[in-house]
This record gives sequence, C-alpha cells and structure tokens, in this order.
Amino acid sequence: MSKNSIDAYGAEGKSNVLFFDPEKLTLVTDETSALYDPRVHLPVSEPMVLNIMALGVRTPISVAKNPETGTVEVVAGRQRVKAAREANRRLVARGEPPIQIPGIARRDKADVLQAEMVSENEVRSADTPIGRAEKMARMQARGRSDDYIATIFGCGVATVRSTMALLEAPAAVRDAVEAGTINVGHAKQLAKLAPEVQREKVAELQAVAATSTGHDKARKQRAVVEAVSTPKPKMRSRAEVEARMALQQPGSAGHSALAWVLGGEDA
Repeated sequence: MSKNSIDAYGAEGKSNVLFFDPEKLTLVTDETSALYDPRVHLPVSEPMVLNIMALGVRTPISVAKNPETGTVEVVAGRQRVKAAREANRRLVARGEPPIQIPGIARRDKADVLQAEMVSENEVRSADTPIGRAEKMARMQARGRSDDYIATIFGCGVATVRSTMALLEAPAAVRDAVEAGTINVGHAKQLAKLAPEVQREKVAELQAVAATSTGHDKARKQRAVVEAVSTPKPKMRSRAEVEARMALQQPGSAGHSALAWVLGGEDA
C-alpha cells in the first residue's frame, strides 16, 4: 500500500491546491478595494509569457472569493495570471492545450489579504548576480542551450552569456559585484580588459563608491569605466555622406563608394 503524501515527504500537514482557468479569475481594478494594486495595469511581461509556455505556472497564486459578487479575485499573482492568459492564446493558436494556474484559496479578512498582497512583493530576497551566473552555468553544464536558459531566467541570450562571463572575472571583480560596490554593467564592461587592468579599475570604482553617493557616484564611476572602454565608431548621417560626395569627382573610387553607402547605382 502506497504512503500518502504527508507520510511520503515527512510533512506536518497539507492544504488543497486548486487549479484555475486564468480567464475566469478576476483582476481587481477598483481602486477602493483592499486588493487593488496599481501594478495590475503593467504591460504583460514577454519573458514571463515564454517561461509559462515552457514550464507552466509553477508557483501557486493566492485567491479569495468576493462574497458580494461571487467572483474569484486574485490576491497575489496578477502578473502570472496576465502572462498565462497571453500564453494560452498562443498555445491554443498552435493547437496545443491551454495551461491552468495553481492557486490557494484564502478566507481571511480584507486587511489580512491586503497584507499578503503587499508582503509577497516587498518581503523577498533577490538572487545575487554571481548566484544567477552560477545557476546558469550549472544548467549549461547539464546540456541546456543558451536559448533554454534565457527562457527560464526571463532574459535574452546575450544577457545569459554576459552574466556567465562574470564567472571568468578576477576575484576582486566578483567580490565587488557581490558587495554591491560596483554594478553588473560595470563588471561586464571590465570583463573585456586584462585581469590586472580589471583589478586596478575595480579599486578605482570602489574608491568612488566610498566617497560619493547618488548621481555623483554614478557619474564618477561611469567616467572610470568609459576611460578604458573602446569608443564606438561614429555613424555618419546621410547629409554628411552627401556633403562628402560633393567633394569627390564623379566616377572616382571615393564617389562610387559613397554612392554605394547611400544605395546609389554607382555601387
């Protein structure tokens, strides 16, 4: 005889997780309601849609039944519901079955539901940049593609590659990122430099962080990084190219090359 789930996992108890059609859930838009959150109006997150299409909704949302209207209102998980609706539209269009959302029903008073709604978003600990990079690297080591990793982390492939590049940085750079004295953008720019130069520039960035704050800190740190960054070539406007053409003899190599840039027949 098989064990029940409590015995099998050594749990102390269990609760019922319900499954919902996201279209049948109510997102509260009444500003007088305790469950109103302005973020309900945020645009649907494309990375979240792709993630849900790949994995479904793995973390249950919280819902409560409105005794006045009989509707099932979302307490926590608005963005998951919105993304699931869009994911289902795409899945159905491809001839695939729609997903359902797991949810836990709450029967608390309005002020307790409001507290849960707020705390889910405010009381959380975000992963560190190096922690994200290490997780990406472990997934890659298990044979996962960069495209798959990007979908799981809700970012682009370029971000996956540049984030994992942090693992190749000198310890001084990794430690500074973890400590928050330099940001990930700075670390990614420094990654293009020789290790000894990276260590030197990190020390400069940390010195700025120790003596400056706010916009002044950001400006000074940006100056440190830009001092060693390779400048991008300036793109010439059409007017500038045409002005340069006017100085070239028609039929000359220079005139033909400029005409080619503008899509002319001389190309």
